[in-house]
Amino acid sequence: MTKRKKKQPGSKAPPATHNGTGKGPSHGQVAKNAVLTGNAKFMELVHQVISEAPEIRPEKVGPLQEAIDQGTYGIDVRKLANILITKMFLDH
Repeated sequence: MTKRKKKQPGSKAPPATHNGTGKGPSHGQVAKNAVLTGNAKFMELVHQVISEAPEIRPEKVGPLQEAIDQGTYGIDVRKLANILITKMFLDH
């Protein structure tokens, strides 16, 4: 166990650093910041694309609506069951 020296009145503490050199963040810290900046830009682009997309896509809804109206729309019950079971496991 090492003893810490008492701080002299009026003395300033050394600047906080991440790498112990007194010269700012370490390389790893800079890399993390670069990744976060890249992720932030990507997320901004994603939000922009989503906000510009229409709420309803007629090219997708039209054929489904037509199949439902004609009574030809079928549901794969095994696929539906697998989706529901997977969702239950992922949510809990």
